[in-house]
Amino acid sequence: MRILASADLHGDRATVEWLVRVARERGPDALVLAGDLLGVPEGFGTVEEAQAADAGALAQRLSPLAIPVFFVMGNDDLVALPDGRGPLCSIHGRRVELGAWNVVGYQNGPPFMNGPFERSLSELEREIAALADQVDERTVLVTHYPARAERENEDPEGPFGLAAIRDLVMRRQPRAHVHGHTHRAFGRRGNHFNVAAALQLRAMLIDLERLEHEVVRG
Repeated sequence: MRILASADLHGDRATVEWLVRVARERGPDALVLAGDLLGVPEGFGTVEEAQAADAGALAQRLSPLAIPVFFVMGNDDLVALPDGRGPLCSIHGRRVELGAWNVVGYQNGPPFMNGPFERSLSELEREIAALADQVDERTVLVTHYPARAERENEDPEGPFGLAAIRDLVMRRQPRAHVHGHTHRAFGRRGNHFNVAAALQLRAMLIDLERLEHEVVRG
């Protein structure tokens, strides 16, 4: 079982077109998108209207894929992708089976710019802890924010990791944790995979059985 994983597309059309092409050529079993998916195209009265149009365009481009597209949103997204349109499946707060594996998602983050996917720290801790019963050793946990490292002075994600995600991973031991958010920390740390594209043609193919990954670049 292989998944193609990416995040932080920020509405970049070239990145989206490239991802669709990679999905068709490399044949993964699912595409996983870990938030900050939308941009702000010009010509609209508000940012929300612009992102709603971008969400429709992204959904239209992903809809013809013959594999499930599991997604969570991110802190720069002010609207959500349409859930259930073609292969699109929001996994925020839920578990979806994927063969012998499963995916569980969480998209919210700490206060940033008063967006819809922000929560207070106490709310984040409560909501993330509530996911515990859905996560097991066969889970691909998908969040937008990274997990905080045990030693913060050695953390490549800087100050952006959430301790609640770290605690969930340590307690429940999912097979893999896929996230984005920190653009400069693209790469792997243990079973944490930062797949932030960040306006670059890059993603990861992750083999869940062997827990091996391949960086795919355009």
